[in-house]
Amino acid sequence: MDWKTASSYYEARLTDALNVQRHALNLAMLPQAEVPARLKEVLLQEAEPTRRQLERLRKREFRIAVVGLEKAGKSTFINAWLECDLLPAKGGRCTFTTTQIYSVENESEQRLEVQARTDEEFLNLLKELEKVGANEDLNTIRANEITLQQVRREGNVTFSFTRLEDIREPLKKYVADEKYAHAVLEARLYTNKLAQAEGIVFYDVPGLDSGLATHVDEAQEMLSDCDAVILVQRFTSLRERELEIIKFTELGDKNVTVADKLFVFLSRIDSIGSAEALKTHIEEASQDWLRRANLPSDRIVYGSAGAYLILNGLAGEQTKLEIGEASNIQAQLKRLTGITDGETITKDGTGIPEIKDKIFNYINTERVSILKKRCEASINKIISNSEEIYITVSKKYPENPEEAKLFEENNRRVLFTEWWNQKWEIIKADLQKYYEHSVVNKPLESSSAKSFTQIDKFRERYLQIVEAEMKKLREETFKKKDTIFLANSNPEFDRMKANFAWRDSLYGDISKLLSSIAHQLALELKDEALKLVDYMTRLLWESNQVKIRLIENSEEYFLAKLENSLSVLFLRFARPVAEALIRGPVNSDTRNKIIKSLGVDIEIVDNYYSGEEAAFKVLKKYVKYGSDLLFNPDLRQQVLGVAGVATQIAGVATQIVVDVSKDLVSSQDSVAFEVENDINAFEEYLRYAIFGASGFESYCIQELKGLVDSFRDKEGTWTGVALNEWLQGNPILFAEIPDNLKSKESNLEVSERLRQLSIALKRSRSPEVL
Repeated sequence: MDWKTASSYYEARLTDALNVQRHALNLAMLPQAEVPARLKEVLLQEAEPTRRQLERLRKREFRIAVVGLEKAGKSTFINAWLECDLLPAKGGRCTFTTTQIYSVENESEQRLEVQARTDEEFLNLLKELEKVGANEDLNTIRANEITLQQVRREGNVTFSFTRLEDIREPLKKYVADEKYAHAVLEARLYTNKLAQAEGIVFYDVPGLDSGLATHVDEAQEMLSDCDAVILVQRFTSLRERELEIIKFTELGDKNVTVADKLFVFLSRIDSIGSAEALKTHIEEASQDWLRRANLPSDRIVYGSAGAYLILNGLAGEQTKLEIGEASNIQAQLKRLTGITDGETITKDGTGIPEIKDKIFNYINTERVSILKKRCEASINKIISNSEEIYITVSKKYPENPEEAKLFEENNRRVLFTEWWNQKWEIIKADLQKYYEHSVVNKPLESSSAKSFTQIDKFRERYLQIVEAEMKKLREETFKKKDTIFLANSNPEFDRMKANFAWRDSLYGDISKLLSSIAHQLALELKDEALKLVDYMTRLLWESNQVKIRLIENSEEYFLAKLENSLSVLFLRFARPVAEALIRGPVNSDTRNKIIKSLGVDIEIVDNYYSGEEAAFKVLKKYVKYGSDLLFNPDLRQQVLGVAGVATQIAGVATQIVVDVSKDLVSSQDSVAFEVENDINAFEEYLRYAIFGASGFESYCIQELKGLVDSFRDKEGTWTGVALNEWLQGNPILFAEIPDNLKSKESNLEVSERLRQLSIALKRSRSPEVL
């Protein structure tokens, strides 16, 4: 099989293999596929060299790297190969950038392309030079800053030519002249003098020992991406940097050995002192290479590229100065090799024709087998590991995505239901614990102190509302007092009439006060209920369905229902107390009739009174005697059996107690004092009796307990809610559930990728190995 056929064949094979590798890695990277790490590593390692080989095949390039230390004679070797003293080869570093030489068939295709560095690439070069302390290069760059900037500004340039000699000067300028070369990234020379075969490319890279990391990196990349290597070696034993050639070649192209692709040219033998020294040099170098890389001796050629240029009349002035006169070179080679014939010494003594023959023979006979060896090894590794991945995963997952989807959905629903059943028990326990601790004030097992519960907050808020509403009531009623008193002073102040008139107005305000308190209590209870609903909502991952299902219709409807219930409870006890205390003056017929009509509800109020004042422990007694039961010591002793006067009750007008006891109070003050103390008494009952008598605490607990019971009774509803939240990907829920329940498409994705890998593997098996 010729090279062209082999290139097309393996281009197709490698394309299929990389397609398989891509699908296998896509599958292997899914955690749930549980592919062993070693299989993934092989695919990842094999991908890059396979891609590089495929790229060379697509370009139909056969790349030969010419490498070596600085001043080993790489450029001179290439000049001898091209039979033109073209590339600069002088004392010191003569190659600043990579030169690529491409083989073309026609003279019209011959050209030199120079690629300038971008500003960013140039800055990176400066940083590297500074890092390694290359002060000489940095000084050169600073001295030629304007010229280097001009090269970068001009950008890429192309020179067409017919003869290689025609582009010697521009090539020297951009590759070797330090005034310009530092601004050049690479040079590409296209010539029909390189080789008879199409697609041959030579790479001439600056020496590995230049001190610049970029040159080492270029050499490593080139050795990883070439088909053959020519090492131009000057010394007998390998230097440290030359040993890196072996390492770079092995790391970048693991499917062939160094011996498969390496040729060694022992250069500058004309500088060796004697024939014995040359013989020793060749033997030791051959043994060294055999030991280090198992390189056969027929891959090692000795000679002198400079001598070849001199003896064939191809050398330029610089080479003549470096190498010497033709007669002296010929004589030296004759002494070293023992060859006497002039033509033979030019051919066999310089080594250039021999190395060219070996390379051309390699190109014409061996490169196809090496290509086959390299590609088959890559393909086999990729395919075998991909097949193992397929077999491993297919044991757990079906290849058909629809079957996988159905299987996975059913399995995951069962697993989620099992998880939810356990979670529901936890939710009920958490809710009960919250209710007992935060609502009904039952201490937690871990806590000895009572916490401030929702019922406590509701009672405290009730007292705050009573205080605020009574304050407003007093302000309003005492604003009306003067008007009412004046209206009932024609011509003299009518104490009884004014008293009734004021109380009538006051009773209307108290009716409004009772409605306001009931409304505010309903708001408070609604807020507490919503807090409980919020907690239950959090238990179900903030689902909006919880509130919808527990608070029927709307919050407004819920509030109206609470307000209506609280008003009924509140007014049942607050209204009779208000009528008894406010409707009529003390000792009036109206008041006496009310006393007689007071029913059993008033006794309930008495039972719930929790204040300290004895005068209020029996409402009927206070209604009968009025404020005298607070401030008349004799009456208190006679009726209540207590000594002294009242001192600590809500809102007592203590300032005028002394005046009352001395009978120096006017009629108006007397009425004001009586009404004010009845108002104070009403507040006292609101504070210390009506809350308990109305059963507000029980009602509050009942409403909140009803929400808890309703929540617990709706297990079926919450099962559906939990399933919906799970299917919709609720992030709060997903933070709780096990990993195997989190991704709805995970295992379906495995099956889909498994199917794609299966298709790719079938396609890759179709071509037969040649």
